[in-house]
Amino acid sequence: MMYAALLVMLMVGWRLAIRKQGRIELRDQPLVSIIIPARNEERTISFLLHDLSLQSYQHLEVIVVDDHSQDGTVEKVEHEMKRDKRITLLSNVDHGKKSALALAIKSAKGSIIITTDADCRVNEPWVESLIPYFENAETKLVFGGVKISANALFENVQALEFASLIGSGAATAALGFPTMCNGANLAFRKDVFFEVEGYAGNIDVPSGDDEFLMRKIKEKYLDGIVFAGQRNAVVSTAPCKTFTEFMHQRIRWAGKWKHNTSMLSVALAIFIFSFQASIIVLASLFFLKRIDPFTAVILLSAKALLECIFLFKISNFFSLRWSWLSFLSLQLLYPFYVLTIGLLANVLSFSWKGRMLKTHTVSEKG
Repeated sequence: MMYAALLVMLMVGWRLAIRKQGRIELRDQPLVSIIIPARNEERTISFLLHDLSLQSYQHLEVIVVDDHSQDGTVEKVEHEMKRDKRITLLSNVDHGKKSALALAIKSAKGSIIITTDADCRVNEPWVESLIPYFENAETKLVFGGVKISANALFENVQALEFASLIGSGAATAALGFPTMCNGANLAFRKDVFFEVEGYAGNIDVPSGDDEFLMRKIKEKYLDGIVFAGQRNAVVSTAPCKTFTEFMHQRIRWAGKWKHNTSMLSVALAIFIFSFQASIIVLASLFFLKRIDPFTAVILLSAKALLECIFLFKISNFFSLRWSWLSFLSLQLLYPFYVLTIGLLANVLSFSWKGRMLKTHTVSEKG
């Protein structure tokens, strides 16, 4: 019953997050600094920089921070710099994404900072869709949707699972208690970043540049977090190509929960972990004939129905192709996935962009 209530609450929150809003006319056009930390992104970064050069919102600068790339990333950026003089390139002095972001934010000229990832793609009105939210002086941080572009089954399962995370973050923010966001589509006021001391206190944690900052701002500004509920504000990214890459990515993401200071977010994570564990127990009891089959089927069907409604609404917003095979695959695999990632994130190192890292610190210095 508690899980059903949570899903209904998320559905209400999602509806609030994407409710139709009138067009906000900008009274002025603040300078926007788009920051892209990049490590070994020679295959993708040119596409993103080209997208940014075509933005309908022109009053911007683009700062790429090379985080000790070992491929042709720098050469690709330098080539794009010749095409668009608004692009600049910095070299990360320290190591890791947060230090790269902090370096760029310090040198940024814009009053509004937008961060994204080097392997993302954005549409022409992306910046124009984010900036109007800052017309409200109470708004300090805006996060938009991120979707995975998928074709094959493994990619579709990733896209659906990722959409559930983004949708849940948007829903909880709309209800007044933001739990998660994504640095691939994040905008915030530069002065507020320094006011809350940026990444101080978590600079060595490999992930969480987005959520830790969001929570710091939320603590100081109760109504300062907003989800950009427009399709034009959505960023797309590529799926993991291999299962190993996928596991390393999710372990990196999950590792930040140990450092979470939000009791609500921690409680929610523990509840989800416990509920998924109970699903495995319920299924086991069903196959061992230790529980009434009718009761088990009713409970599992109710869970699947509510999740289907929630995920279908989110998939529609992100223009994701709905796949029943992907949904059913996720139903079967997700409980085992949650338990595996939740446990491994506390003990294993992971590989990211050619670095071996621990979930608790940026340990590699090369």
